[in-house]
Amino acid sequence: MLIATTACDRKATPAESKEAHKDEATRGDEPMHLPLKDIRGLRFLVVPEPKAEGAWYPAEAIGDESAQAILSSPVKGIVSAIQVPPGQHVAAGAGLFTVQSPELARLKADWLSTRAKRDRAEGELAREQRLFDAQAGSRRELEAARSEAATARAEEEAARLALEARGQNPETAGAVLTVKAPKAGTVTAYKIQLGQGVEAGQELGSFQAASAAIARLELPLPAPEKWQTGAVTEVRKGDGQRWKARLEGTPMTLTTDTRRLSYRLRLLGGPLPIPGTPLEVHVPLAKTVVLPQSALQQVEGTWGVFVKEGEEAEFRPVRRGPELGTDVMVLDGVKPGETVVGEGAYLLKSLQIKRKSGGEDHDH
Repeated sequence: MLIATTACDRKATPAESKEAHKDEATRGDEPMHLPLKDIRGLRFLVVPEPKAEGAWYPAEAIGDESAQAILSSPVKGIVSAIQVPPGQHVAAGAGLFTVQSPELARLKADWLSTRAKRDRAEGELAREQRLFDAQAGSRRELEAARSEAATARAEEEAARLALEARGQNPETAGAVLTVKAPKAGTVTAYKIQLGQGVEAGQELGSFQAASAAIARLELPLPAPEKWQTGAVTEVRKGDGQRWKARLEGTPMTLTTDTRRLSYRLRLLGGPLPIPGTPLEVHVPLAKTVVLPQSALQQVEGTWGVFVKEGEEAEFRPVRRGPELGTDVMVLDGVKPGETVVGEGAYLLKSLQIKRKSGGEDHDH
């Protein structure tokens, strides 16, 4: 008679045990249960109820398009003086540099000439009107004087408009043009030198207004899910000054240099900060569970936590959200009331990696 024997009557060899570990590591998505009794340094916590969170993120005050200006001369000429160096704060209307302009001198001369001609023509019209009223002059001469006066007035008006179109007051215009600051702020750069000839409309420098109406903010992934265009939040400065701010848009791509999401918020109310001022923006985040960062571990590229079940723990993947200092938002994967490893989770991570690689025997 043949008697069958079973494999359970003998102890597995080390090689067979190691092979069994490899088989377990590759069995579908079945979680690995890790014993807790022999691991020291673990601290557990109960997953709290979800709560609405927000965090302050660093930002920078910048000027929007309306706060930036190109400096130019409305007439051609030669740069005769630079009165304000780049970077120096000036008030609105302060002179920045001057241009000696024969063209401007000619326009002023034209206006003076046409004004004198208009005065003569109007004087002649007044004389002809008196003669006609006294029946000492003819209607034909009166109409000619009227026509001459109308032409003179049109010529004077054209000369005046030519000066005003170049930003000049005909009464005070001269051969020297002073380019002035459009707002309170600073010249960021000049593109001119003393004695340089310039053309009308040529870019001669750039100007930045002293106030910044935009807070520029960069956030790491993932993006706040419910922060939409038009949302109003708070912005603060280091000295305690605060503003309301409206989100102008949500980014579609990451920045090429920092690989973050760049947001623009328009500051509401004043006084506004100067460009470059460090700010902080309060970003409203989702209503989620918040755990210490030490509770989250990354195993084989997946973030997760070790959930306690009796005297064992298993690794459970979670969806990690934005960081909140030493804490982190957990968007999905755990439920309130569950117990997870808060400190020492890295010890379980090491044990799991070791077991999956077949580096330690354990009971089945």
